Amino acid sequence: MEKALLSELKSGLEFMSGVERKITEIILADPKKFTTYSMQELSSLAEVSQGSIINFSNKYCGGGFPVLKMQVALSLGKDDNWSFSGVNAGDGVKEILKNRVESLKLALKNTIAVNNEQVLLNVAEKILKAKRVEIYGIYRSAVVATDLYYQLLQLGVHANFVSDVLTCAVSASLLTDECLVIAISSSGRTKDVIDAVKLAKKNNVPVACITANRNSPLAKLADDVLIASSNMDSITGSWTEVRLAQIVLTDAICAYVRNKIDNTGEKYYLGMEEILTSHNVQD
Repeated sequence: MEKALLSELKSGLEFMSGVERKITEIILADPKKFTTYSMQELSSLAEVSQGSIINFSNKYCGGGFPVLKMQVALSLGKDDNWSFSGVNAGDGVKEILKNRVESLKLALKNTIAVNNEQVLLNVAEKILKAKRVEIYGIYRSAVVATDLYYQLLQLGVHANFVSDVLTCAVSASLLTDECLVIAISSSGRTKDVIDAVKLAKKNNVPVACITANRNSPLAKLADDVLIASSNMDSITGSWTEVRLAQIVLTDAICAYVRNKIDNTGEKYYLGMEEILTSHNVQD
């Protein structure tokens, strides 16, 4: 995980408190130079207390300031350049397309780096075991939730997705511990999704979340947390990158599930393909 620290700090910058942002900006401005700072020097540069630096180090590295410096040092050479914007005023549409593709590549590399194999496996195995998978996603996240729902449906997994703010809570209150909730929120702060997850947890329902903010309220409630990272090259571009990273994460999990389904599941999948094909227009 230490090699992914700079990627995680980049993608989580906009979700940080003012103090955390000050420290992170010092780190990202020149990671190599940061490793030479004493705590007193960092405190002066960032205009934060030494206690805040210790809290930051514990939160993001699970250790004190020396551990933070060590993990930043290990991250050096593993990070790509971070420009303010991936699009210039004079760029044509094709040039913008090329830039966006390159930025998305970096975002997906960051997503690979910040996700743990065991957590990915946990979510996949819970989908295989669940009697019902309930997927929550509102606004932009509804796109990801819908895509995941259709993938699971085609695999023969009993799933449902909810994007209505009221229905999320009603749905969660009816679930049992044999179900699984997958909550999708880029910020991890969508109140209606959080309220639904709290109700599900009261019924001992396992919860997985897909977010860009590892330290969000939603992530703290979830049993398994998947991180969709961005390249953070622009404010508007980052949300697109996060959304596509979320889709790639769910696609990878569904590919694993597809590989694990038994003959019954395979027959169901092929049967669904036949139904879908029968509704295609014949040339």
